Amino acid sequence: MDKDRLKKIVETSLGSHFGDDLSINDMVVLPTQKFDKKINEWVPDSYSLFIQIHKGSIFLNRPGETESFLESLLGFECCVDFV
Repeated sequence: MDKDRLKKIVETSLGSHFGDDLSINDMVVLPTQKFDKKINEWVPDSYSLFIQIHKGSIFLNRPGETESFLESLLGFECCVDFV
């Protein structure tokens, strides 16, 4: 996973959807796994994104709205915190 590329995609998308006064303070991308019963082992599955956003003067008080937007954009779980 190219973290710099993902960060640029997220920043651009958030700016287009919510306004340009948003910036990413911190972002962590962790791989997730699922248990495969056929081989009886944990196998790579997807990713989870944990992100801290500085919202500037934009009025956003529901992280769920931003999480849903990012999850639909990226296709994996996102956890958003506003700072």
